[in-house]
Amino acid sequence: MTTDASPAARLRILVVDDSEVVRAGLKALLGAEASLDVVGEAGTVATGVAAAIALKPDLVLLDIRLPDGTGFDACRQILARVSDARVLILTSVAEETMMDDAIRAGAHGYLLKEVNGRALVQAIHDVVGGKSILDP
Repeated sequence: MTTDASPAARLRILVVDDSEVVRAGLKALLGAEASLDVVGEAGTVATGVAAAIALKPDLVLLDIRLPDGTGFDACRQILARVSDARVLILTSVAEETMMDDAIRAGAHGYLLKEVNGRALVQAIHDVVGGKSILDP
């Protein structure tokens, strides 16, 4: 069986979430996808921004609540320094004002952590492909 995704074609993903368990779960889920490569992880705004600068991912999967600031802070800083990166907020916070804040910060998508794995993978591909994703 052959696959469409050569190693060079794999999307490079950075996971930024304060929960080690969530990061591990996302790495396992996304790492099982032939088209995705989790190139790094971080648990704070500072380490997330530094990792994004160093790794230059195609997409940053970013939580809102981080111990040293917000995902919105991280989003602004990452997009200012890694202009080609796309940011997809993945959070448990289902508040319309938070979604508005994410959009104002430059995020390309906003999903709730309740999303299933297949839908998350599709959302990653859609966001990297130029679409905006907003969880209903």
